[in-house]
Amino acid sequence: MEIQAAIAKVDRYSSSEQGDKIEVIERPHGGMSIILAEGKLNGRRSKTVALKGVHKLLTLISEGIHDGAATRAVLGNLHNEHAGKAELALSVLSCDLTSGTLVITKNNDLPVALVREDNVDYLRMEQDDTDLALNPRVFQFQIEPGLTFVFCSDGILKAGTQGGQPFDLDLNLEAIYEEDEPSVRELADYLLTQAISQDIGRPRDDMSVIVLRVVAKSNKNIRRVDIQVPIN
Repeated sequence: MEIQAAIAKVDRYSSSEQGDKIEVIERPHGGMSIILAEGKLNGRRSKTVALKGVHKLLTLISEGIHDGAATRAVLGNLHNEHAGKAELALSVLSCDLTSGTLVITKNNDLPVALVREDNVDYLRMEQDDTDLALNPRVFQFQIEPGLTFVFCSDGILKAGTQGGQPFDLDLNLEAIYEEDEPSVRELADYLLTQAISQDIGRPRDDMSVIVLRVVAKSNKNIRRVDIQVPIN
């Protein structure tokens, strides 16, 4: 089997202060983790809070701490350090070869789409917002071919709301799956492009899409990473 992943991201239009942070790390006993974070301090977007939280989380995961415990520790530390004035929305998607599972850890209500055989479902968040902020939910799925997970930041999901034509994740997933199954790169790029167009080409917030898929065939244990970062 093989894990395929793609990330597509764009910053808020005409802003130097990024909100969304994405990091990828190899797990100490095999596999990988992708972290999507957005920080706030005193109700305003904060690059510092996001970076601090992500770096602490990366350290704990690299030390072998389970995702749920690591995320809970990071959230608690930031809460205490900033006297409750800092917020950090975290979504962690891990392929954990030790347990043979895909682990999703999140402390926010942003939907995570699960696509299997062209059928779309969503992870359900049942905790209230106050409890969820410091006590993330953890979901586990056996690693098996045919699973695709789609993470979107709130910048994607809120695209187009001011123009009266909000971004619809369901419709966009249905549209791109109408013919052949898209690659993870095609899917991530398509969703980002559609969200940008809903904001008339000027994203009102940072936009991030993460797609991860399990496929049946592997390519001779070769690992590949493709990175494209524009320089203005």
